[in-house]
Amino acid sequence: MKINAYRYLKYYKKEMILGPAFKILEVIFELITPFLMAYIIDTGINRATEFNDYSAIYIPGIIILALSVLGLSSTLVCQYFASIASQGYGTKLRNALYEKIMGLSLREIELVGKGNLVTLITNDVNRVQLSVAMMVRLVLRAPALIIGSLICAFIIDYKFAFIFLGVVIIISLILFFVIKYSSKRVLTTQKAVDELVTISNDSLSGIRVVKAFNNEEYEINKFKDKTSAYYKEMKKVNLLNAITNPVTFLIINIAIVLIVYFSGVSAINGTDLSSGNLTSLISYLNQILLALIVVSNLVVIFTKAFASKKRIENILSMEPSIKNNPKYKDLKIKNREPIFVFKNASFKYETGDNLVVSNLNFEILKGETVGIIGGTGSGKTTIIKLLERFFDVTSGHILYKGVDIKDYDLTSLHDEISLVNQRAVLFKGTIKSNLMMANKNATNEDINNALKDACAFEFVSNYKDGIDHEVEEGGKNFSGGQRQRLSIARSILKNSEVLILDDSTSALDYLTEKTLRNNLKSKENLTKIIIAQRISSLQNADKIIVMYHGNIEAIGRHDELLKTSKVYKEIYESQEVK
Repeated sequence: MKINAYRYLKYYKKEMILGPAFKILEVIFELITPFLMAYIIDTGINRATEFNDYSAIYIPGIIILALSVLGLSSTLVCQYFASIASQGYGTKLRNALYEKIMGLSLREIELVGKGNLVTLITNDVNRVQLSVAMMVRLVLRAPALIIGSLICAFIIDYKFAFIFLGVVIIISLILFFVIKYSSKRVLTTQKAVDELVTISNDSLSGIRVVKAFNNEEYEINKFKDKTSAYYKEMKKVNLLNAITNPVTFLIINIAIVLIVYFSGVSAINGTDLSSGNLTSLISYLNQILLALIVVSNLVVIFTKAFASKKRIENILSMEPSIKNNPKYKDLKIKNREPIFVFKNASFKYETGDNLVVSNLNFEILKGETVGIIGGTGSGKTTIIKLLERFFDVTSGHILYKGVDIKDYDLTSLHDEISLVNQRAVLFKGTIKSNLMMANKNATNEDINNALKDACAFEFVSNYKDGIDHEVEEGGKNFSGGQRQRLSIARSILKNSEVLILDDSTSALDYLTEKTLRNNLKSKENLTKIIIAQRISSLQNADKIIVMYHGNIEAIGRHDELLKTSKVYKEIYESQEVK
């Protein structure tokens, strides 16, 4: 179902009605002023010079001043309502968009791209938010001012009013073609922005690798190519937008010249247009000019906003591929009963043609330690994604605690599984706040016990502030091994039934890793699934699954695999494990 990004304006109906209403009041005050000026010029000055009566000057002058104050007050009230509506709307839209993104499956997030999602939450929401502010402040004001000025011109002199009408029609046609052309270009430029964000994120997140390989010049040139493409697209849009205002000025000034000219002709023919009325007509024409300039600027703002709105709506309307249709939750099984069973399970990505893993058949028992090993691209991490149900199998079945994993409550599944990725993820805050993400009710004693199990207590206790020690963005104030141990401690603190270590001890030395394995081994009811490149990390596992090009090459214990698995033996010999 298509979701309209403007649906959140329903919370600001009062502001959306009262704001434009006060703006219309301001327009009325502006339209009255030229009539009063004409009265002063045509009547007030004559009375003052002939009869020394200045009342026809200062009384309309006081009214003009009062109208100006009222107009300013109306504008301020309108701005106040516009601010509430736009900022409130932007906040709700941004929150809704972020909530939607967090609810999407991993497949959709990878498909859209993390850089694009960041651009949506920031740049695109800001554009749509600005459009709301303009709706309240200017969308009604500009047309009302143009229509009102046209009506006033017809009241003064219908022959001159047709010049006004011609100006409005010509400029409206110009703006129509600008909108038609710009709307297509804005989408193209937004895609260019997304590409810039993606390249920037990749380069900055991998800056150590870039510098280590002296690859700065390549990254700079790649970025320049993308900025050059963005520049070319934006130049076309901005050139058209830049021409719009001068062309509008030119047409209005031609109209002013025509009015002055025909006014002179009327004077020669004895049908003189009074000085006050001539001044009023020029004033109304200038008001139309300013209104049309506002319209041309609004065209640019709304063209960009509608392009961003479409992108936002695509995300808001996106349905996660992983559906939670729970028939079961919180099921209990005994130790050494099957907790995971793969039956002819195969998987491929939507954008790919080849199966990443195919015909997987194996089972994992509760309380077992299971190792998964294989070369790069063999499908190890894909198995973990399927176990966590970040993706659903393309064919075949996965059973969890004896039932189809698709029928198990997704929230319960994720509560019962702890995952530690190879790239340890820490968030800005403290050590304690990072660990308590796994268990909000954990005590300091619980946290310290988890740190001890993960071999992290020693270095944490060396800090003066202990578990309250600050964690900088991304955990950059810790070494790779420290980040991995803190991530493992967080997963242990979760006290889940399954612990998955996805090559998450790669930064640990052999002694620390051995101590960690022994600590985990003592947790008999905990199912441990370990992906590793080092055979020493897996050789004591209850079973080891050897992956090769997306297929299971062999399953067995360490000693058995040395005899039966060619792949495992090659890995063993390449590492020279004694």
